[in-house]
Amino acid sequence: MMYQQIFVGVDGSPCSDLAGEAALAFASATGKGRCTGCHVYAARMHRQRFEDMEPGLPERYQEEERLGSLRATHDDLISGGMALISDAYLAPLEAKAAARGVPFEPVTAEGRGYVEILRLLREHRPDLAVLGATGHGQTPEVPLGSLAERVLLYAGTGDLLLVRRPWDLRNRPVVVGVDGSDASYAALERAAAIASAFDAPLEAVAVYDPFFHTAVFPVIAGVLPEEAQRRFNFAAQERLHDEIIDRGLEHLYRQNLERGAALARALGARVHTAVIAGRVCPQVHHYAAARGAGLLVLGRYGLHREEESLIGSNTLNLARMSTTNVLVVAPPKTPIAVPDLPCDAIPWTPEAENLLARVPPFARRMARMAVEEHARTQGLSWVTENTVRDVARRAGMGGGQGAGP
Repeated sequence: MMYQQIFVGVDGSPCSDLAGEAALAFASATGKGRCTGCHVYAARMHRQRFEDMEPGLPERYQEEERLGSLRATHDDLISGGMALISDAYLAPLEAKAAARGVPFEPVTAEGRGYVEILRLLREHRPDLAVLGATGHGQTPEVPLGSLAERVLLYAGTGDLLLVRRPWDLRNRPVVVGVDGSDASYAALERAAAIASAFDAPLEAVAVYDPFFHTAVFPVIAGVLPEEAQRRFNFAAQERLHDEIIDRGLEHLYRQNLERGAALARALGARVHTAVIAGRVCPQVHHYAAARGAGLLVLGRYGLHREEESLIGSNTLNLARMSTTNVLVVAPPKTPIAVPDLPCDAIPWTPEAENLLARVPPFARRMARMAVEEHARTQGLSWVTENTVRDVARRAGMGGGQGAGP
């Protein structure tokens, strides 16, 4: 479903102008959208700065009567001037909205920028908020402005589009990250709707990290005493990861991505998929850049969300470092109905299930997939105790008659 109520913050900066264009593009995409344009000015902050500087004024201005006159003049200039500036920022956007037939409401507010934007978002409850990724203080060292980042962190109940580039999806894909979480499937739904509305290609990418343990194991080995190293059995642990957990991890992410692709197709979208090994943030960033993405769509959280988290670390870092426009999609209020893939699971004997129960819980699902994959390659119709022991032996985890996997 496309957005209907669009809220955009403007401040006259280059990215703000691009944000206004993107907001109008969304509002006019279905012919039913409405747009609210907002500018926040900080008259009280300027007055406080003026009062802070008063002791440094020349002596002739320190008389209370003259100082009072200066304060009044300053207040009139700042309040009236900033109101005029707000109108000047909003008037061109209002004119463009009128030319496109988009209903437009201009809003001004006085106060700290991010505080007022957050307040207005709670008040207006738009379907989509649009902000320039940076404002007037843009520098190469800070790719995401402080206002945009604070709104990203604290406006967690709505979708937020951060704009860096002109809005143009012609022959440029909408790239969406999928990790199997409800939030990523909500992002995929949004991405599919946007790709359809703007006639853009849709690409879904899943990234899994099989390299983490290869970096961590040597560190652990360097701090454990020799006896503890023998008990930990590093060689066997590494084989377990290489043969079972890593292969299972790839299979898990591929399966989640294929379920997402089935969801996109059910929504009428054509989708290209890619599974990539590596660290999530840099791999998604490089993929989107290499594909020339016009939009990167991300769920606000991933699979490992904690209640204390304001936003997932990969999403936050991608919002900071991405060179394209980034849409962060709020988590769904109810679970996404994702199609199940055709079931080709192989039945397990009770003895095989008992052996699997000895695998640590965090690795159990991946071990199951690895064992079933081995059974398929052997042409087996059941997973037996011997099947599990065979995979365990290949992974260097024992497998004699009395040994577990």
